[in-house]
Amino acid sequence: MIAHLVVIGNDSRGGTGKANFVLALRACPLVRVMSQDEIERDAWRIQCDDPQNTLNRSLIQQLANASGVDVYVSDAMPVRRKLLVADMEATIILNEMIDVLAAERGIGAEIAEITAQTMAGELDFEQSLVERTKRFAGTPEGLLKELCQQIRFAPGARALIQTMRASGALTVLATGGYDVFADVVAAHCGFDKVFANHPVIHDGIMTGELRRPIGTAHTKREILLKCCAETGIAPKMACCVGDGANDLLMLQACGLPFSYRGKPVVRGFVDLDIRHGDLTAVLYAQGFRGSEILDG
Repeated sequence: MIAHLVVIGNDSRGGTGKANFVLALRACPLVRVMSQDEIERDAWRIQCDDPQNTLNRSLIQQLANASGVDVYVSDAMPVRRKLLVADMEATIILNEMIDVLAAERGIGAEIAEITAQTMAGELDFEQSLVERTKRFAGTPEGLLKELCQQIRFAPGARALIQTMRASGALTVLATGGYDVFADVVAAHCGFDKVFANHPVIHDGIMTGELRRPIGTAHTKREILLKCCAETGIAPKMACCVGDGANDLLMLQACGLPFSYRGKPVVRGFVDLDIRHGDLTAVLYAQGFRGSEILDG
């Protein structure tokens, strides 16, 4: 088997992460480094002969963590995808906005525990969201809008979306979170489409209910497949990025699955878990050059 690796890490400040990774790779039994492209400052492309397929995810992640880099491994050369479907919370943004709202309402610990169990796959997402939303009954709509000012974008998020759009890809934000937050995130990053859940608001106050149907993990997969059909591409030409259990179905259905600081439940299913760098790693893994990445 020929393995194609993209080793991603910023060594501009004198670091040696990528070089250390290559040294560790060369020390692997039965693996032969065939070519190494060091033209990129932040991403090297490497081809290896791996006849017994020993470069599994676990080994690559171990070597990458030891060197402080992110590594994408494929059995083919990087391909630019025509569709990106992205989760929002703890992926495109660093916050879990329902947790932010809960803290503001004085029920932060209670809601954060439910959120953590849900993202770890321990609780059903739809029922979890319904129960959490009930606890927000009586919340003024104005508070939701105020909290949008606390949104913290993940490094590289806007650059990822802007660069893929400029290359002709369709970009879609698909979240189980609330629309009031998703609309702000989509506008800032420049997503083409946004799908989110809609809390019912009456006379400017949250009723504690959600508009049906409720977006779930199955919804995200359906969005991916529908957008593929509309774009005229196979799912293998799409990439998806997420972090938790609610993203698993769409990650498993696309051709290029990524996670950003992924929860343990998703790490075994993705081709790259971005642990050290930022979201522009998704671009390097598709073969983009640094000079093509738009300023975020």
